Amino acid sequence: MPKKPPKNAFYFFMLDFKEEQRKKGNMLKNMAEVVEVAGPIWKDAPPSMRAKYEARAKEEKNKSNIPTKKFTSTGMSIAEVDMIEQEKREMEERELNDIQNFVNVNSVTKSIRNRDIYIIDVNYYCKVRNRYVIGESTILRFSLADGIKDLYHEMINPGRIERGYAYDVKMGSKEFGLEMPDEDSTPSNYMQILANVIDYLKRSDPSAKVLPPIFTMPEKVAPVQDFIYEMCSRASEDEMLFRVYKIDTLFYYLKNAISVQPTDLFPKESLPLVQLKKDPFKYSPGIGCDHHNKIDLTTECTMSRAQRLAFTIMDSCCPVLGVDMEAGKHLPPDFDVEQIIETQVQRRKEVSSSIAALTKQTMNISFDLANSSSESVLSENRHVPLRMPKRTGGPRVEIAPELSEIEFPSLALAGRGRGMGSSRSLRGSQSKFQ
Repeated sequence: MPKKPPKNAFYFFMLDFKEEQRKKGNMLKNMAEVVEVAGPIWKDAPPSMRAKYEARAKEEKNKSNIPTKKFTSTGMSIAEVDMIEQEKREMEERELNDIQNFVNVNSVTKSIRNRDIYIIDVNYYCKVRNRYVIGESTILRFSLADGIKDLYHEMINPGRIERGYAYDVKMGSKEFGLEMPDEDSTPSNYMQILANVIDYLKRSDPSAKVLPPIFTMPEKVAPVQDFIYEMCSRASEDEMLFRVYKIDTLFYYLKNAISVQPTDLFPKESLPLVQLKKDPFKYSPGIGCDHHNKIDLTTECTMSRAQRLAFTIMDSCCPVLGVDMEAGKHLPPDFDVEQIIETQVQRRKEVSSSIAALTKQTMNISFDLANSSSESVLSENRHVPLRMPKRTGGPRVEIAPELSEIEFPSLALAGRGRGMGSSRSLRGSQSKFQ
């Protein structure tokens, strides 16, 4: 049998109402009459009266082991899920507002080209439940005018790995070129790393009370936030001091704020992320740490990745601002900037000369066509018919011979057989239908 629905506050109000009416001498036959009489009174009841019966209904539910909250299939409260989603939306709105204010304020004051921007990147061995086991981190500081100024790189020894995750750690170390965690040696000092990070973020303004935001790729936001939480929890520091934002959002608003020509704008918010994922400077040599350069895995080094993100942004934004780019600051050290500029100038000349030649050639062709058309008007137009085809595409059709009555004499009307029959029979049949 299906379970009975739980009794609500109105049910208990009707019970009390029915008892009061009985004491007054008004006997109500059934609950249908009680509903009809008590319904309007319940609608106009004050909140204090409603709260009394709602508490009574809740107490009754608890006695019947009926849950007052709804849960998901995994046992998580739906109210908690809604609260987490609401917090996530608020964080995204706050991030968007911070980035827009950061770009707009510096654009108005004309200091956007000299403003320091911080980029962070991490490598992790694996994910243990909800925690990332970080093995390497890099924070970089750059500006559009001066290029990359400095960076802070750290190889991290997480110490002992939980049982059951040795294979995942081995795969992570192989993928990102990290050394296997040494359980015998002393783990990295997270408190000291946190102090170094805070000091590094204050290099632009040592007297600032609020740390500047740090930017990373969207897929690295969760590992970076977990890394900061791990350091702050061990140092008893508030992790809310740090703001970790997506770098593609910054790239979108930064490029559109400094662009003057419509062709330089990002028409869609998804395009900056596409350009960053193309990673045009991925195979630039010598921009990783000594360990990754030695094992020929520079592309997986956080130092290399952070610099490549900065190079991609500067390569797109510096020409718009008219900044002279320098190798080693705005571009990888192996780039010959002068040769690139000469090649670009030569290509522009070739394109312009080819366009001029094409224009001249087009004018000559147009002049010749005009002369030929005028001559053709004066000449007499003659139509030469095409020859008849020898045969059609289908099978050959033979012409039927001409036949006369000599080859096919007429049949006699009289005689036997199934033919026309005798003339008598024909006359008889015709007379019937007249």
